[in-house]
Amino acid sequence: MDVGSADGEQLELTLGPLYLVVVDDRVSGPLSGRPTRSYRSPAQPLDDARCLAALLLDRGGELEGDGPWRRPLAGGQRHVAIVPAPAGPLGR
Repeated sequence: MDVGSADGEQLELTLGPLYLVVVDDRVSGPLSGRPTRSYRSPAQPLDDARCLAALLLDRGGELEGDGPWRRPLAGGQRHVAIVPAPAGPLGR
């Protein structure tokens, strides 16, 4: 099957809105012996973002509410939020 038409157009797949999972491990350096860390996931559909957030929070099943969520860590807390991905070629 030819994905391009006679006038050069290509088939486009619309994924809908995409989201980032943003994680901040906020810890006390002297208490934990490690610095604060941050992570931003690649853009992904909301269901995948919620699944990743639940995994990072050590929670099985569905997350309650819209976040942000927290869980204790040795010497601090992990903060996890799901935010809309910026619009553009990689985050449409």
